[in-house]
Amino acid sequence: MHPQIYVDIDGIPVSGIFFDRLVGLNIVDREGIQADTLELVFNDADPHFASPRRGAVANVTILSGSGAGFVGSYVIDRVDHSCLPYTITVGGHSADLRSNMKTNRSRHWDDLSVSEIVTQIAGEYGLEPKIAAEVSGHVYAWIGQQDESDLNFLGRLAKRHGALFTIKNGALLWLERGAGKTADGTAAPPAIIVPTEIILGSCRVSENDVDRYGVVKAHYYDRTGAKRHEVTVVGDADAEGEHVIRDPFSSEAEALTAAQAYAREMLRGLVKTSCAIVGRPGLMAGQPITYIGVRPGVDGTVFLAEMVKHSFTKSGGLRTSFEAKLKVSE
Repeated sequence: MHPQIYVDIDGIPVSGIFFDRLVGLNIVDREGIQADTLELVFNDADPHFASPRRGAVANVTILSGSGAGFVGSYVIDRVDHSCLPYTITVGGHSADLRSNMKTNRSRHWDDLSVSEIVTQIAGEYGLEPKIAAEVSGHVYAWIGQQDESDLNFLGRLAKRHGALFTIKNGALLWLERGAGKTADGTAAPPAIIVPTEIILGSCRVSENDVDRYGVVKAHYYDRTGAKRHEVTVVGDADAEGEHVIRDPFSSEAEALTAAQAYAREMLRGLVKTSCAIVGRPGLMAGQPITYIGVRPGVDGTVFLAEMVKHSFTKSGGLRTSFEAKLKVSE
């Protein structure tokens, strides 16, 4: 069954020549703060038509026969014209990544939790904060932002606390990285992949021993700043060697959280998968994925999608591809 695709530009629905000339559509949905992207390719044969302007907002909805769908909003930032043959390629990035969040600024916070800091920044941009308690309870006696953008500061803070920071559909999401949960602690619905929907030759599962460490270490200084302390957590129990996080932390709790987060991400990276399937617009980055009936040793393993791409052409219909890492049990 062909998907239903709805597009509006600056709130005005498009139809007619837009869809007659549409050759292909690509949407990439990524986990984290990397900007999600949109690409539209049109046949621009004579008579040529006016392409969307740069700076316009394109809203895209894709619905499948099951009713599950994808919704995204993008700012058009690229328009390419090719001649003989004539095509127009329109590119855009996530509309939620506001340019003023990339402006460097300096400030600090005293005696506030991660949740309070994130909520304050979200409010400054009119974003709804959706924050997981598991990665937002730490209280900073002092933390500063020096000549640093809010995007970079939040990304740095998220890395320290094992959080997944992203902005989608008007909300600032601060989730537990690698847990496959929503902000309210509910497990995201798993996607089951069966052989009949896999595009032949596309499914890969790889195991990698690179960057395996037996222990992970982090350091912090006491309140006087005079003495350096060390925390150690178990990484990969079957590996040797150690990884030392270079950045110092302000407390034992923060250093321990950072070391545990690094160890968890290291274990996730040991097993990866990529696959292309018949179109499933409801599949999204951060969602758990499990194969059933593919092969022993792979079936039942839970992965978390880091990148999902939806591609549509008139000749091939809708396809969905994804890249995912192992979900590590608590």
